[in-house]
Amino acid sequence: MKFTDLQKYVIELVQEDRITEALSVMEDAKKSFPNKIDRLGHWSASLYAIGGKQERALAELNEVLAKGLWWNPDLLTSDPELDILKDSPEFQNIVERCHSIYGKEKEATCAELKVLGNPLAEMAIFPLHWKGSNIEDFSLQWSEEKILDKYLLGIPQSSQLFSYACYSWDDKEMAMRDVSTTFNEFEKNYNLKDKEIILAGASQGANMAAQMCLKSDIEAFDDFIAIVPAFEIDELEKVITTSLNDKARGCIITGDKDPFYESVMKAVTLFDAHHIPCKLIVIKGLGHSLPEDFPEVLEEAVHFVTNKETDGSMSNSR
Repeated sequence: MKFTDLQKYVIELVQEDRITEALSVMEDAKKSFPNKIDRLGHWSASLYAIGGKQERALAELNEVLAKGLWWNPDLLTSDPELDILKDSPEFQNIVERCHSIYGKEKEATCAELKVLGNPLAEMAIFPLHWKGSNIEDFSLQWSEEKILDKYLLGIPQSSQLFSYACYSWDDKEMAMRDVSTTFNEFEKNYNLKDKEIILAGASQGANMAAQMCLKSDIEAFDDFIAIVPAFEIDELEKVITTSLNDKARGCIITGDKDPFYESVMKAVTLFDAHHIPCKLIVIKGLGHSLPEDFPEVLEEAVHFVTNKETDGSMSNSR
């Protein structure tokens, strides 16, 4: 079972009020996913805290720290499910320890690049990870054989540390520098001159990819694929109205159950109004995750953004 599948299963158990079963599943999962104990411990602590079991909740948090993992302290202090713990000296000590670790780790973090796929492919895709993801987890989501055979992938990791083994693109200027630096490294080590280049991304990474392709002062990218994008409409509109790249062309892959679906539809309207060619693929029942038939949907998106003879916008429901 993939960790994303485990997460969905735990959520289903909690929604069905099967709390004891959810806690048992997460306890067993610690053996299978030792590098995810921070998330499992946080979720378990939240369930114990909601149930009034303060000592069990604190024990879960302390176990994570004892195993060398930690959190961005803001994740703990801003979590309303942990409210019962927040006046506890033990909880405050946990937060202080996390604050110290996070500060040191943040100073040492830099952007990274991982390359996968077929160096002889005609197409190179440069996908930006989700907020809260990392280069290893995101690479796995692109590691299906159909994708690796057909494309050369350069996968960057942001230098902005969000929490343990989690990174974000929150600071836009820093994000653009990271993307440019890692893409230059990708370009230097692989022959991209004769390849089609697509900037892609998921969630926050999709928003970043779209903005960079739409900006006229960023010459490296024109074509984008935005997967379940978390669009920031005001920023998107500002880019389009002040510095639009007239070569920009994109495809959006989303689901009708995605919490960002409404903002996607606003973005599509914005693209239409400014005559930006963009295909919309809506997958019925999909939430904020990659579609199950991701290689096939990706191929459809790639075909649109690289087929310059197809003008205007299109929509497709699956």
